Amino acid sequence: MRKQADTRAELPLTRWSTSPAIIGIGVGLLAGPLGLKLIEPQLPDDAALIQSVSEAVLLTCLFCAGLRLRTPLDWGPWRAPLQLASLTTVSAALLSAGAAHLIFGMSLLQALLLAVILAPMDAALASDAHAAAEGEQELVPFALAAEGALTSAIAAPIVLLVLTRMGATGTGGAVLGSLTLTALWSLAGGAAVGWLVGAGASRWLALIDRDRQGDLLEEMIVFSAGALAYVCALALRADALLGAFAAGLALSHGGRRRMRRKQPLGARVLRFAGRAERGATVLVMVMLGTLLGAAEFNSRTVLYAAALLILVRPVAVRLGLGRPVVTPAQRRVLELFAARGAAALYCLALAAGHELPAAYGEQLRDAVLAVMVVSVISSAVSALTARKPNPGAAV
Repeated sequence: MRKQADTRAELPLTRWSTSPAIIGIGVGLLAGPLGLKLIEPQLPDDAALIQSVSEAVLLTCLFCAGLRLRTPLDWGPWRAPLQLASLTTVSAALLSAGAAHLIFGMSLLQALLLAVILAPMDAALASDAHAAAEGEQELVPFALAAEGALTSAIAAPIVLLVLTRMGATGTGGAVLGSLTLTALWSLAGGAAVGWLVGAGASRWLALIDRDRQGDLLEEMIVFSAGALAYVCALALRADALLGAFAAGLALSHGGRRRMRRKQPLGARVLRFAGRAERGATVLVMVMLGTLLGAAEFNSRTVLYAAALLILVRPVAVRLGLGRPVVTPAQRRVLELFAARGAAALYCLALAAGHELPAAYGEQLRDAVLAVMVVSVISSAVSALTARKPNPGAAV
C-alpha cells in the first residue's frame, strides 16, 4: 500500500477522471453555434486554425506522456503496449475501413482515410480514466497511455500517405514538412532526434545542484528540450510530434534504456506536466464541442460510432494481443477504452485542408466528430466501472 501511495504522489494524473473532458465538450457546446455563438469554427474553412491549435495540444500531450512513461524499456512490460499500438491498431483500421465502406458506401481509399484518422487513441484520457486502483490493474493505464502516445505520434504521416494515394492536394502538414520524404525517414528520424535531444538534456540535469539551483532550472531544461526536439525534427523534415514524445521518454529514463536513478525527474516537473496535459486536453474537448454545432448526425453515423466501440475495438484488441499477455479483467478494460482526442481532431483538420469532394468532406467530418464524442463518453462510463473496488482481486 505504501508503494502504491508513492506512485500516486509522483503521478498526479492518476487522480483525474475523464469528467473534465466531458465538461469541456459541454462548455464548447455552450460557446459554439448551438449555444451563445461566441465561437463558430467551420471545416474546411477554419482547417488551418484548428490544425494549429490541435497540433499544439498534441505536442504538449505527447511530450508530457513521454515524461510519465517511466517503465524500463524492456520487452516484457512494453509487450502489451507495442502490440496494441501495432497489431491492434492495424486490425482496428482495417475493420473500421470495412465498416465505413459498408455503412456509408465510401470507396476503399475514402474508408481507409476515415479509419486512419480515427486509429489513434488518446494518451491523456487513457491514463486519467483508468487509474491504478489495485496492483493487478497497474498495467492498464500504462498500456493505454503508451498505446495512445505511440499511435498519436505516428498518425499524421499515415494520414498524409493515404491523402497522397487518393490524389488529394492541399497545404500539407507541418509534421512531415514535405510529402516527398518517405514515411520511414519521418518516423525513424523523429524518434532518433527526439531521443538524442532528451538524452542530452538528461546529462545536463545530472549536473544540477538541486539544493542550490532549485527546481526552476530543471523545469526550464525539461520543457526547453521538448521544444528543441520539435524544432530540430521539423528542420530535418522528420515527424516532429514523434520527436517530442521520444524526447519526453528519454528524459523520463535519464537518457538510458534502464534508469540508474529511481526518479530522474523531480516531482514538481511531473506535477507541472500533469497540469499542462490536463489543460491541453480540456482545450481540445472545448474545440470539439464548438465543432458539433456544424455537424449533422444521422442513423448511419451513430451506427458507425457504435460499431467501432462495440465490435471493432474488442475484436482488434483480441487480435492484437494474441496469446494472453494480460488477465481477462485487464483485457476487458482494454477492450472498453477507445477515447479519441487531439490526434483525431488534428488529423481531421489535416485532411480537411486538402481538396476533398464536398460531400465526402462533410461525411468525413460528421463521422469523426460522432465517434470522438461517443468514445469519450463511453470511455468515461467504462472508467467508472473499472474504478469500482473488486474484493476478489489479487493484491
